[in-house]
Amino acid sequence: MESIPPPVQPNMDIGKGGHLIVVSNRLPITINKDANGKYHFKMSSGGLVSALSGFKKSLNFTWIGWPGFFIPPKDRPLVDKRLMEEYSCQAVYLDDDVADRHYNGFSNSILWPLFHYHPGEMNFDEENWLAYRQANMQFAEVVRQQITPGAMVWVQDYHLMLLPMLLRGIIDGRSNLGAFTSKELSKITEGIDVTAYAATHPPTPGVKIGFFLHTPFPSSEIYRYEHAPCVILSKRDSSHTVIVSCLYEERSCLEYCTAT
Repeated sequence: MESIPPPVQPNMDIGKGGHLIVVSNRLPITINKDANGKYHFKMSSGGLVSALSGFKKSLNFTWIGWPGFFIPPKDRPLVDKRLMEEYSCQAVYLDDDVADRHYNGFSNSILWPLFHYHPGEMNFDEENWLAYRQANMQFAEVVRQQITPGAMVWVQDYHLMLLPMLLRGIIDGRSNLGAFTSKELSKITEGIDVTAYAATHPPTPGVKIGFFLHTPFPSSEIYRYEHAPCVILSKRDSSHTVIVSCLYEERSCLEYCTAT
């Protein structure tokens, strides 16, 4: 069997004082609205939250994610102000239907079973696939607004697997992308609002994009299932680093990339 070459280790150091942008489906903040319409904020618990808490002391740190429920547009300036000033966070506001279809309809009904080798539990729906792409695009636009030259964007998990490619298209401009990435972007953005691409933004230099998959990385056999290649390969040409959980998954990831 042909040996798989070791992964290239790019320079992902952003240096002291650099800008780290962590992007996850949910914000690390629990937000509640009481009967009087007042919002309450509390830091959530979790391993990633605890591990990254110390970065605020040495980095310009921003965490981007969905707040967990629909917040009316009139309340968003207040929520944004408190999130940024108190927690260095920025919310991505999704409509309830898009949020539900993105999270429950596609992420947990297609990708989770796929990555855990339970294809019989997959339930594909075109509207859910559309919502998954819409949500990833909305995340991309919010991240674009926070990006600074030399920033490191660290995307978390299978809910946002299209985000690295969408970000690369926004940051570098579609005319500067390779043939593979341009072709896949056309598929991903079909039928969704592409205002972020239509607008003219000057390129942001030196931006690095990393992706951390928190679930098992499956073997290349999942190529047999429709839409899996489109979602997974969206990371390949767009992320500087793809992080998996163990050596077995690293091998699966390398097999997947070298076979395409």
